[in-house]
Amino acid sequence: MADTTDGNRRERKVRLVFTTAAGEPMQRSPQARTWRKMVTGANKILADRGEEQIPAGTTPHTLRRTYASLLIKHGESVKVVQKRLGHSSAAITLDTHSHLWPDSASTTRLAVEQGLSGILGKPGQGTSQGTGQPESTGTDGR
Repeated sequence: MADTTDGNRRERKVRLVFTTAAGEPMQRSPQARTWRKMVTGANKILADRGEEQIPAGTTPHTLRRTYASLLIKHGESVKVVQKRLGHSSAAITLDTHSHLWPDSASTTRLAVEQGLSGILGKPGQGTSQGTGQPESTGTDGR
């Protein structure tokens, strides 16, 4: 199949989610019409049940992004999300979705503080102020 996503045309092997009956890639317009029919039918069922309907403008791509967001929200690693979305590398996954992973600044700061506290000690508790070196006892000539 021709791939022009980066502006350069190249042939590449793909596994398609939606195909025609002959296994060929679906064009956007037939797929869009089929999708709209499916959403209309689903919304009718949901309305009859008194349930929330699928929002206008929801597309298969919206579902894909929602799927990725839910995986990330529930703690899946970048490698798991990469595999589930079919990205060829974790870099592609991160380029697209890195803003969804939680900021770990406070977690990493705490880990470093806890790790270093055993080495450096606390001020006034066996280290020279701010140097991280043991205080001189005066008994060994230091």
